[in-house]
Amino acid sequence: MAPSPPQPCHHQQAPFFPDALLHTDHPQQAAATALRILQHLFATLSSPTTPQHWDAQARHHLLNNLHHHIHHLEQCMLANGMLFKRRGPRNLLLNVNKYFRHIHDFLHTHNHSACAWDHVRLEARVCFQHVHTLMRRMKS
Repeated sequence: MAPSPPQPCHHQQAPFFPDALLHTDHPQQAAATALRILQHLFATLSSPTTPQHWDAQARHHLLNNLHHHIHHLEQCMLANGMLFKRRGPRNLLLNVNKYFRHIHDFLHTHNHSACAWDHVRLEARVCFQHVHTLMRRMKS
């Protein structure tokens, strides 16, 4: 029996990505912010509460790629002397943590429903687009 498609959803919208995270003054800030976002995405998307209707093979492939990019970014930051006790500006990293805490609260409030996860999936797509922007800033 195939999993049922997600039910129509009328939840409040998931938290929006804070645009303030894109306003970085330095490539190190962009790198630290991108790394923290990728780490949170990995933790969120590797949750055992993801919906059954998601393609398990595609999710596994995504998690492997995320892990690879996290490791690569950490190595680049180490090579450039960017990884110290603090991995970036405190306010930016606190904002990333707060944003993902809101996402987890959203999932919890909606009992990790397939619909809530679909909102999170769309928000993750936005995060990937913003990580791409941050990575370009890191290279400049």
